[in-house]
Amino acid sequence: MNKTYINCNAKLKKQSGFTLLEVLVALALGVAILTATITMQIQHRKGFALTSNKLEMQTNAKFAFEFISQSLRSAGAMGCKNAKALAGGSTTLDNSCVGAVCLNLADPTIAYADFRPGQEVLGYQSLGTSLSPALSTTFPFVTNGDNNDNSDVLTVSGGYGEVYNVKPEYNIAVTDGGFELDLTGISQVRLINNQYGMLTSCKGAKIFQVVSTNAEIGAGTINWAGQLGTRSESVANGNEREFRRAAVVTYFVGQHPLGDTNGVPTLYQDVDGVSTRLIEGVEEIQLLYGYSDGASTDRNVANRYDTADNITDWSEVISVRVGLIMRSAQPVFETNQTQNISLACANGYTQSTKTDRFARSTYCADVTLRNRLTGTRVGEKVTI
Repeated sequence: MNKTYINCNAKLKKQSGFTLLEVLVALALGVAILTATITMQIQHRKGFALTSNKLEMQTNAKFAFEFISQSLRSAGAMGCKNAKALAGGSTTLDNSCVGAVCLNLADPTIAYADFRPGQEVLGYQSLGTSLSPALSTTFPFVTNGDNNDNSDVLTVSGGYGEVYNVKPEYNIAVTDGGFELDLTGISQVRLINNQYGMLTSCKGAKIFQVVSTNAEIGAGTINWAGQLGTRSESVANGNEREFRRAAVVTYFVGQHPLGDTNGVPTLYQDVDGVSTRLIEGVEEIQLLYGYSDGASTDRNVANRYDTADNITDWSEVISVRVGLIMRSAQPVFETNQTQNISLACANGYTQSTKTDRFARSTYCADVTLRNRLTGTRVGEKVTI
């Protein structure tokens, strides 16, 4: 009988496991790969968070520029002429009439009830904890200390909102208490009692406080506080008369909620004393005002920019340079980071230093005041 001999050493070798060294090497490699994967994931999430916040800051800055630019481009809009042209070139106005413009306001000294030709755009330079020139104490957000330190303030006055036609057959006399709107095809009049209204034509413009009840306004009846003045014939008759709300729009930066030092910095729009939150993440707004100082032969080209506290004649301002410092909505850094923020477009801006975990970006834009351009304003001659 043949015997089969088995190599026990070979069998034992095939059944043996990993050595301790091999196990340690495998564990080390596994830990290294896992650590690298987790680290890459964390870095990816950080990068994604930073990129997302920067994209959000950029988008919010565009919206902020859109609001501010729209207001600036329509500053002083009064029908088919601007306020300065209707006032015969005068930039001063009392509570009566100048040229073909007449005011009849409850209190024309109040900033958000002031429609003076040449002052359709007014700026206020931040001096840290104060503004120059000083705002009227009737500004609600100033008396409440709601405007952020180091951030400028801008006010723009003129026509605001939708335009409504006056009934062509409706004659307006000085002694009348108001007039009626043609509401054909209009479902709602966006105006309420005690707001300001503007009655305009290509000959004149009247601004007054509306005293109609909300029900009367909804029916198209507009009554004014007092008489329009001695020049009401300039908008009395004809088919080119229009009515719209008149308002002073103010842009400022405050916290949300207002007054909360730990809140989110936000751009606010204040219309006639009522503030509305617009864009979150706007930490500062810095403004420069452009005008021609006489060295340039083109009146429509600003060759000098100054801060609000250096402007002596606001009627000469033809453009506004807007600089925004945007802050991320959420902290994106693990530890506090010191950032030196500067606006290249704002040569009057003092560099700001921020130390926290938020990311920041800066944006700039120039906005031309359409109603101030020589040659494009109806009724003003082009100088050759």
